[in-house]
Amino acid sequence: MSKVPTAFNRRVLIIDDTQSIHDDFDKILLPPVESAELQNFNHLDDLIFNEASENQEEEPPETNIEFEVDHAHQGQDGLEKVRKSVEERLPYALAFIDMRMPPGWDGLQTIEEIWKADPNIQIVICSAYSDYTWEEIILRLGQSDHLLILKKPFDQAEVYQMAAALTEKWNIKQRSDSLMENLENKVEERTIELNEVNQRLQRLNGDLESAVKEAECAARAKGRFLATMSHEIRTTLNGIMGASYMLANSELNEYERDFAKIIQQSGESLMTIINDILDYSKYESGELELESIPFPPNQLAEECVNLLKPIIDKNEVQFALAYSERIPNILIGDPGRIRQILLNLLNNALKFSKGRTVELAVDLKRIEEENAWIEFAVTDTGIGMSKDTQSRLFNSFMQADSSTTREFGGTGLGLAICRLLADAMQAEIKVESELGKGSTFRVSLPLLIESRKADAPESSPQSAKAAAVPNLANAEKDSHPFEGKRALLVDDNPINAKLARHFLKKLKIEPEIATNGAEAVKQYEKNEYDFILMDLQMPVLDGYGASLKIREIESQREVDQRLPIIALTANAFPENRERCFESGMDDFLTKPLRIQDLKAILGNWLKPVKN
Repeated sequence: MSKVPTAFNRRVLIIDDTQSIHDDFDKILLPPVESAELQNFNHLDDLIFNEASENQEEEPPETNIEFEVDHAHQGQDGLEKVRKSVEERLPYALAFIDMRMPPGWDGLQTIEEIWKADPNIQIVICSAYSDYTWEEIILRLGQSDHLLILKKPFDQAEVYQMAAALTEKWNIKQRSDSLMENLENKVEERTIELNEVNQRLQRLNGDLESAVKEAECAARAKGRFLATMSHEIRTTLNGIMGASYMLANSELNEYERDFAKIIQQSGESLMTIINDILDYSKYESGELELESIPFPPNQLAEECVNLLKPIIDKNEVQFALAYSERIPNILIGDPGRIRQILLNLLNNALKFSKGRTVELAVDLKRIEEENAWIEFAVTDTGIGMSKDTQSRLFNSFMQADSSTTREFGGTGLGLAICRLLADAMQAEIKVESELGKGSTFRVSLPLLIESRKADAPESSPQSAKAAAVPNLANAEKDSHPFEGKRALLVDDNPINAKLARHFLKKLKIEPEIATNGAEAVKQYEKNEYDFILMDLQMPVLDGYGASLKIREIESQREVDQRLPIIALTANAFPENRERCFESGMDDFLTKPLRIQDLKAILGNWLKPVKN
C-alpha cells in the first residue's frame, strides 16, 4: 500500500466480492515498480513469444500520481472502513462499489449506509448488468454529483482517469468547504464588528469629511508647490543664463569667453535636468514638445564632451571623439533633446569606465529623401551587462542590480527618458554589451537637411530646451526689423527685468518698465505700445489680472487692432499656458529667456519696420 501525501488526499476504497477485481484495481492504480533489467527482459519475452492481437490486454497507464488503495469484500466491511477513516480524520476521497455482492448488501444499500457515515465521499458504481435503471438509482439515492457508473469490463485508462479526476474533485470540494466555513465564520465575526463600527462611523463621518478636504488641499498644495518651485528655479536660472549670455558676448579674451560659455552650457544642462524632473509624467504619456531648428551636429557632440570634461579628468578616462566628414554642417531637429540623450549615455559610460576608454562617434548612416540619418554611438570598455539586464535596461528606475546602485549611484531614470525621447523623435536606440567587456549605445535618428527645409516648421519659441550657445557676432550682422518699436516690459524681478531689457536693446527696442500689473495697466492707459511682455507672478496685481484689465480697456475703446501681450513665465505646466490664453494673452515665452526665442516670437506678432 503506497502512502498518500499528507497535503493531498488520494485514498481510494474498493468494495467488491471478487478478488480478481481488487487485483485489477491494484494493477491500474498501484502499478508494480520493475527494475530496468526486468523491464527489458519482459519486453524481449513479448517480442519472442507473444503476438500482438486486438484482444491483447492493455498495459496499465503510466502515472506519477500516488494513490492509497484499500479493500473490502462486502458492503458491511466497507462501511466499517469508512467509519474508521472518518474517526481517524483520514477519510476516503473515492470508493468503487460493485452492484452485486451476495450474500450481503448490494451496491445501493452499501452506498446508502456509507453516505450516512461520510456524505462527502465520491462513489463509482461498478456493474456488468443493468440491475437498476438510472431513474431507479436516482429515486433511491437521490440526485448527487458524488455518483457515477462504470460498466464492466473496465477500460484501464478510464478507471485511472476517473480515479484521478474524482479524487481531485474531492480535494477541491474540501478546500472550497473549508474556505466557505472560514468565510462564514469571518462574516459572522465581521457582522458583530460592523454593528459596533457602524455606531462609530456616524461619529467618524465628520472627521472623514474633514480628512477628505485636507487631502484635496494637500493635492492642491502639491501642485502649487511644484509650480512655485518651477517658477523660482527657472527665475533664478534665467538670471544665470541671461547674464552668462551677455558675458559670453561681451569684450572678453578667449580664456574668459570659454569660461562664460561653460557657464552658459552648464545652465542649459541644468535646465534639462529640471525639465526631466518636472515633466517625467508628460514623457511617459508621450506628450513631448519638440523643436525643429537648425544646428551643427558635430558642434553639439563637442559641447557634450566639453560639459563632461571635469568628469572625464576625474575618472581618468581616455576619451575619443570622432565624427564623419560626410555629415552636413547644419541639420534641422531638436538639439536640446539630442543633447539630453547624449549626456545621459555619456554620463553612464564615464561612470562605469573609470580608468578605461570611452568614445563618442558621430556618423552619417544614410540619406533618405529630405532626411539624413545620423548615428551617435557611445562606446565604453567598462563593466558591461548581461543579456537579461539589457532586456530590461530601458525600463523606468532600472539598475543592473543593487550592487551597481551602491557602487555607482543613480536612479535608473536616465535611460528610460532616452527611450521616450528617441520614440518621440522617431529615432532608434539600442545597446550592444558583453559582461565585463563594455557596452555600445547607438542612437540613430532622422534630421532634416537644411538645404531642403522649405517645409520645415519654425522653431518653437516656447520650448524650454536650448540649441547651441547664441552667436552675438552673427546677431549683430542681422537687420533690425523691430527698431523703433514701443514695448512695455512688466516684471517685478529687477535682475530678470534688466536682462530682458538688454535683450530688447539688442533688437533695437528701448522698453518702458513696470514692476507689477497695476503699474502696467496705468502705463497702458497713458501710452501707446506695439507689444507687452508680461510676467505672471507679481505683487499688487499679477499678469493674469493685468491682461484681463487691458482687454477690458481695449473693448471700451473699441480699438481697431488688438495689442499683442506675450507672457513671460517660469512655469512649464500646461495649465499655466491655458490660463494665459484665458486671461487674454496671445503667446508666451518660457524662462530662461533666450534672445533667439524673443526674436522669433516678436516676428510672429509684429510687422517689421521698413528701412
